[in-house]
Amino acid sequence: MLRRLLLAIVGIVAVAVVAVSWLGVAQVPVLSSAFGMDRARDLGMPSDRAAFENFCDKYGITRPSPAQNYTLSSKHHWSGSVNVDDTISEAALGSLREFTTANSHFSQIQFRIHDGYAEIAAFVNVPGYPISGPVYGQFSITATSPKTVSIDITQLQFGRIGVPGNVVDQATTSLEAYLNKTILEAGITIDDLQLREGAIYFKGTWPQSITADPPNPADVP
Repeated sequence: MLRRLLLAIVGIVAVAVVAVSWLGVAQVPVLSSAFGMDRARDLGMPSDRAAFENFCDKYGITRPSPAQNYTLSSKHHWSGSVNVDDTISEAALGSLREFTTANSHFSQIQFRIHDGYAEIAAFVNVPGYPISGPVYGQFSITATSPKTVSIDITQLQFGRIGVPGNVVDQATTSLEAYLNKTILEAGITIDDLQLREGAIYFKGTWPQSITADPPNPADVP
């Protein structure tokens, strides 16, 4: 009887481990890799640093801090203002170190911009929980005033699981708050903002100089 009980428990644990690794909500050695759940979805994001530098040169936008300071974990500072009326390609944006440098929460960030919406993929470590895996989402962004935007997340998956609606609402609220706080601090004003196939059209004012502090060592993976 004891032997049967132990075999049953081992079987249940084995099924649970396989299920967790297949769903992509936690990392299991070998299995997560075999199921393709140890990495973010490959969106084929392009990167063109020359295009980004040409855009900055056109409008006199500078990023004078050391290159390694520009990460999502770094405190950014903004000064000055320039008028911008232009499109910037996803390839130019894809070359930014903010998106190509991993931190303790996000890595392997990719995005693609389409007509009216964008898709994003990343590998995420959920702080405070033994949960990590690939995340994929689709969203749109709309200017609601010269100083605010709204976000509409139309799809969000963690691993192979659709994220519950209440979690999507929380993510939307947090992302909107972060973006609107940044817009206010940076002195950005928006006359027009459009997601176009492979690019963003922006008309308004943008900071002339963007500096960044070194990232917090605790945020470096």
